[in-house]
Amino acid sequence: MTAAFIGTAQGVYHLDGNELTPLGLAEHRFWAILAWPNGDGQHTILAGSYEAGIFRSKDSGSTWHAANEGLSAWSIRTLQHDLMTPGAILCGTEPARAFSSTDGGDSWWEYTALKELPTMPEWYLPYSPRAGALRNFYTPPKDTMRVLGAVEVGGLLSSDNKGGNWEILNTEPDDDIHYVTGHPDHSDVLYAALGWASLTRDRGPDAPKLGGVGRSDDGGRTWRKFFTDYTRAVIVPPERTDLLLAAPALKVGQQGRIDVSSDGGESWQPASGGLETPMPDMVEIFMPAPNGEICAVCSGGRLLAAEPGEWQWRSMLPAGADVHVESVSFMS
Repeated sequence: MTAAFIGTAQGVYHLDGNELTPLGLAEHRFWAILAWPNGDGQHTILAGSYEAGIFRSKDSGSTWHAANEGLSAWSIRTLQHDLMTPGAILCGTEPARAFSSTDGGDSWWEYTALKELPTMPEWYLPYSPRAGALRNFYTPPKDTMRVLGAVEVGGLLSSDNKGGNWEILNTEPDDDIHYVTGHPDHSDVLYAALGWASLTRDRGPDAPKLGGVGRSDDGGRTWRKFFTDYTRAVIVPPERTDLLLAAPALKVGQQGRIDVSSDGGESWQPASGGLETPMPDMVEIFMPAPNGEICAVCSGGRLLAAEPGEWQWRSMLPAGADVHVESVSFMS
């Protein structure tokens, strides 16, 4: 039985098997959530809203308080444990800014060096007036100094000194980085989910196509791409590191599918078992579950799960649940 805290378009919920319990904050939309046990039988939860910053609970969601000290942006796009600094937490926002917390998310400090990047004034979002979105962070295995960040639309961030300085890696022609990850056993192998927007506004008819999944075998210095469909989600399943899972779509937010590769992206096979294809929506993000399954949060608000290798997807929500899922954090 899988238990999780879920961020939705109508507040935060606790999912435990077939039980879905509201935990309040129903007036807010939560695109990011992170929870962990705090040692007294309860969980600390950070819920990142799209317009009011972060809400924090120390009692598994019974009570909440705002936790925005140090934040300069209020639309939260990712909350993750910081693998560079044990006990710390990373936060990415819209507009694209990066923050860290060393007190469990009660207060934050900003990676101000990000603002020194010369291209930052050009960052944008096709659907928002804000200047880009920092959608996720990734720290390669065994490299506790390096962190990468996916910026939609701005490029792939890289820091080799825990965020003291940043650079934009050359992923030309793709600037629309939706997600960055890598192989858990090979620090130099990176994967990026790519969209269709570009910092080059006037692209000619002969310009290379955007989108798809990018792979780097040298830590991000050079890249090659697999297909050019709109893609927001890619993952190497922790229990099946021989596989690469991606979720391309023929249109933004719809006509999606799930594909799997057993050779690092060189070839792909369908992995949409149990789903109508093309899907009415698309996968926004993949997350590993503690039981070894892969979870998929979809643009239509669905929360799906499948066993790696079998790829027969099922809903994780109770029948008739009327919630639009945006984010998930599994309980350990």
